[in-house]
Amino acid sequence: MKGSTYKRCGCTDAGGKPLGADCPKLGGRSHGTWYYYAELATGPGGRRRQRQGGFASQRDAQAALVDLLDRVQKRTHVGAGRQTVGDYLDDWLAGKAKLRASTRRTYAEHIRLYLTPALGHLRLDQLDAVDIERMYTAIRGLGAITGRAPGPEVKAMLAARQRSQPARPLTAARLRRIHTTLMSALNTAVKRRLIPLNQASYVELDTGRRPKAVVWTEQREAHWRATGERPKVAVWLPSQTGAFLDHAEPHRLYALLHVIAFRGLRRGEAVGLRWTELDLEQATLTVSRQILQLGAHLETGEPKSESGERTVALDVATVEVLRLHRVRQLEERLQWGAAWTDTGLVFTAEDGTALVPDHVSRLFARLLKEADLPPVRLHDLRHGAATLALAGGANLKVVSEMLGHSTIAITADTYTSVLPEVAREAAEAAVRLVPRAASTQHHVPIMSPSGDQRPRPRGSPVTKPQVSGGRGIRTHGTSHPAQRFSRPPPSATRRALPAADSLPDMRAHGVGVHRATHTRPGIVTRCPSRAI
Repeated sequence: MKGSTYKRCGCTDAGGKPLGADCPKLGGRSHGTWYYYAELATGPGGRRRQRQGGFASQRDAQAALVDLLDRVQKRTHVGAGRQTVGDYLDDWLAGKAKLRASTRRTYAEHIRLYLTPALGHLRLDQLDAVDIERMYTAIRGLGAITGRAPGPEVKAMLAARQRSQPARPLTAARLRRIHTTLMSALNTAVKRRLIPLNQASYVELDTGRRPKAVVWTEQREAHWRATGERPKVAVWLPSQTGAFLDHAEPHRLYALLHVIAFRGLRRGEAVGLRWTELDLEQATLTVSRQILQLGAHLETGEPKSESGERTVALDVATVEVLRLHRVRQLEERLQWGAAWTDTGLVFTAEDGTALVPDHVSRLFARLLKEADLPPVRLHDLRHGAATLALAGGANLKVVSEMLGHSTIAITADTYTSVLPEVAREAAEAAVRLVPRAASTQHHVPIMSPSGDQRPRPRGSPVTKPQVSGGRGIRTHGTSHPAQRFSRPPPSATRRALPAADSLPDMRAHGVGVHRATHTRPGIVTRCPSRAI
């Protein structure tokens, strides 16, 4: 690419021919105007030339030429980005060769229902943040009753829907996902130098953060039963999880629910688990794929992320549950005979075919209603598995790897809820670490070295920490520059424990998942196995 500037006027000779560069008056400042001439890269029709005039000075013409060559270099000159946003989005999605089928389906839905109806008619190089903000305002109005006639954007989005797809107000999280699709598409346009900036990056949206899961405490359950109000995401107490598993144990797919509840597999990962990925001798299972439901079709694909491919350790009880499930599946195979479909899957329909993920969710909802327990989703069993593992003393990194998260931040922020017993024990442990001098103001019981509690008499002297000369180190009752801060003996800070026979029955609130019977206090055992 190259260019130049020159000066021209409208003067002609006697025959009416323009004088051009031969005009003797061009040397004067006030005579003529300045032009630039540029040769651009070769196009389909050969070399493209562009000239423009009317500049008052050579400096103005040179500045315009530099700007043109810069825009040509960035591919934001006239001709680049002239396609409509709708055409560009179609080309962008068609060029995404490495997308998973589920992600492609989500992108296509966002483009078809929202982006193309609201923005598709605009030229890509003319799209600005105001257009995008107007689209998001229209999306927020979908399904809302305002009493006013819908705007053109809302009408276009409604027209793009089928009659079986009613318009519903979108959550902040869903709007954020639509924004992510548009951001990705426009970032690609910037990389290809079709546009200079991503206008979507200047639009502010609600964070759309996932709500943290809370625990179904007795108070929350009572409030739900009285009002019908429930948390957005909640997990069961161990006693509630145990009650559900006891109720679900006779069902042929109990083992699937057991694995999700204790090892935190995603629904598609559990449905797609194969016997070749299960080692009952080594007590491990390997997650290497999942079965996804795309409308009425099933598709087998890789886990949600690279970290989703993982090996999960199994406990003894889960291994036993899977052994019994294997026996039951072999019995069903004998009953079906030649009609049995050998898919190699651990959890199947009665004829051996793959389970439909939505059918598993409906089964869980039905068993939950029968058990009369606080409502949770099937995916919330995964949240509960993380909570139980954390309550059982597992390291957060171990829990993160069990769930297949890329970082422990995701585990900490989204999938773990603190059980009341764990939180209470943490609070008690923190208080026990700090030595305190006894005070008569609050009538704190005195702890004798033997562990007996006796009240301090009113008016009895209190020995308070002293500091000697401003340099001594504080101690209980004395101060000496060389003496370090000393902690009272353990018996002076430990609360006296009541007799064992006076302890209340903690089965309804313990950390372990309680299953019907117990052999001795503090040890959780399963009830006698029933046929599954």
